Amino acid sequence: MGQDVTNITSRDAGDSRVGELVRQRLDSLSPAERRLARVLLASYPIAGLESVARFAERAGVSPPTVTRFITKLGFRGYPEFQENLRHEVQARLSSPLARYRDEPKRESPVDDALAVWTSNLKSTVELLSARDMKEAVELLADVRRRVMVLGGRVSATLARYLAGQLHLLRPGIGLVDAERSAPAQQLIDMRKTDVLVVFDYRRYQPDTIECARLAAGRGCSVVLFTDPWLSPASAFSRQVLVTSVETVGPFDSLVGAMAVVEALVAAVLRRLGPRAEARMQNLDRLRAGDVLGGSDPGA
Repeated sequence: MGQDVTNITSRDAGDSRVGELVRQRLDSLSPAERRLARVLLASYPIAGLESVARFAERAGVSPPTVTRFITKLGFRGYPEFQENLRHEVQARLSSPLARYRDEPKRESPVDDALAVWTSNLKSTVELLSARDMKEAVELLADVRRRVMVLGGRVSATLARYLAGQLHLLRPGIGLVDAERSAPAQQLIDMRKTDVLVVFDYRRYQPDTIECARLAAGRGCSVVLFTDPWLSPASAFSRQVLVTSVETVGPFDSLVGAMAVVEALVAAVLRRLGPRAEARMQNLDRLRAGDVLGGSDPGA
């Protein structure tokens, strides 16, 4: 799980998302280089598109430190680093309609799609941070913490699934319902011991990013599911679970994200053990009572 970045070549860096490279290299950076990394991730990717002098000034370091930082990421120089960021910006902003127009016609779309989704899962395993995944499991398995789950226009399906599964295993799970009221209003009672799980995939939603900012400002732990281009919500998230969105067609795939959600639920279940099992048994008894009492079991 996670990419081996011990010896990143320039070609490797070009094939990877800059933000993810930075997150993977954090532990090996000097204190000054870590300041650069935090500035870049907090204003991603804008900070890296400025001049070397301006980037250095933002972080309070010298221009040579920027050069060393860029070299450690595997780039030959600042121009190549910025070129990769510009490509990322273009990919971030691309719409499904634009991708549909550029999509080649395929003779075997079903077979091609299955092959791509298989590759998607492999890519997700490589992108996923083992440390962030472990920490996310620990947070979600801590029943002293309340957990709120928030999704976007498309990823709301993932949010509902995760909240529903966690509700079977432990108390204190809530789903932010964007159709009921503004998402931020539903976070008013969050405390610093609570957890907000956020799903945000391109094109990123301002209200979702604002919720991550508000929760982080209250001292809450924010766990983010996002794509390799990194939602701006990553600046406010302690754990960032990057999943591949590779697909056939114009719409980003959620196959990788769903696989990680299910892995997260399985790990939380194992961590809670008998406590989760007892809760599931109680829920089963309640459902059985509803059926015998004549209630609609599908309600």
